[in-house]
Amino acid sequence: MALSSAALAGPDGLPGWAFGPFIRPEDTGPVITPNRESLFDSPIRKEAVHWEARHTFNPTAVVRDGKIVVLYRAEDDSGNGIGSFTSRLGLAESDDGIYFTRRPAPVFFPAEDEQKANEWPGGCEDPRLAESEDGLYVLTYTQWNHRLWRLAVATSRDLTT
Repeated sequence: MALSSAALAGPDGLPGWAFGPFIRPEDTGPVITPNRESLFDSPIRKEAVHWEARHTFNPTAVVRDGKIVVLYRAEDDSGNGIGSFTSRLGLAESDDGIYFTRRPAPVFFPAEDEQKANEWPGGCEDPRLAESEDGLYVLTYTQWNHRLWRLAVATSRDLTT
């Protein structure tokens, strides 16, 4: 015997396994939007780039020191079409989950290191973040070099290094 989704729904209309509902506060928009003014000195290009000019999306969040910390994917304006930009990960913090303060530069990005061949020119994309019991942050993300996507893992104690 199959149960309908209505029979599985709780009093708020959501399935029993779901949490919510989520309601956007009035008079608020997206918490992070592209910023054409943000400049970052690219260690590979050796020049300033508008690192979050095109798109901002695919965030992940944790609570750290009582604040909501979000890592988000930002695309620059270097390409022309889907998959042709360079992505970097920005960091924003909030006391209330509605209003965020962004760092002026990305915290994770392609660099002149052992991962350059996997991350350049496409970048670091789609972060997912977890915190271990001892306070180590574990980041999974996608490496994209405009030819092949790879799943990668990075760790941090402070979300900036």
